[in-house]
Amino acid sequence: MYSIGVYRVSVKTIMQEPMDAILEPALEEDMPDNWTFIWREIWSKTNFEYQKIIKFSYQGSILGLIRYAVYLSENDIPYLLEVLHLESVPTNKKLVEPIGKWLLWYAIRTGLKFCTPEENGALISLDSVEDAIAYYRDIIKMEAIGWVTIAPGEDGYAFQFTVAGARDFCERQTSTYALPRRIDFRTG
Repeated sequence: MYSIGVYRVSVKTIMQEPMDAILEPALEEDMPDNWTFIWREIWSKTNFEYQKIIKFSYQGSILGLIRYAVYLSENDIPYLLEVLHLESVPTNKKLVEPIGKWLLWYAIRTGLKFCTPEENGALISLDSVEDAIAYYRDIIKMEAIGWVTIAPGEDGYAFQFTVAGARDFCERQTSTYALPRRIDFRTG
């Protein structure tokens, strides 16, 4: 339900050649069975009324996936989008860049379109594994909140974007890589 459609996005190959990739809602058959996350199991546990899995593909190969959830207030008003899972292929298998930033852009644009955060509240939240803290803090430039337990025996770090931070990220992404183009597969 909470999706902004299909987009063609600008990426660069390893040789720094500009190319296009596709961001779109994933299908069950898109779920890989040899990645870090158990995507087939995640698919079966996803409540698609409030959650989505989006894929990043390049020349027919799926190079990244993001799963997010939209939370509703007591009045059934969407107020927060939480990134639940984000994964891309290992660096040695990446054919293009950026993958994670475009997946985050999609989720953040979805949050900006559908969610009305509480006053001065978070629009986007995510809990990062320890290895990715520097990525979200220094590269994505999310606001650091603090340590959290993300699984029994596994600590992580909570991050958020307010509306202003979310807009800043999207602006940085599109000024660096160009505006994504919404596409309709019937017309290309």
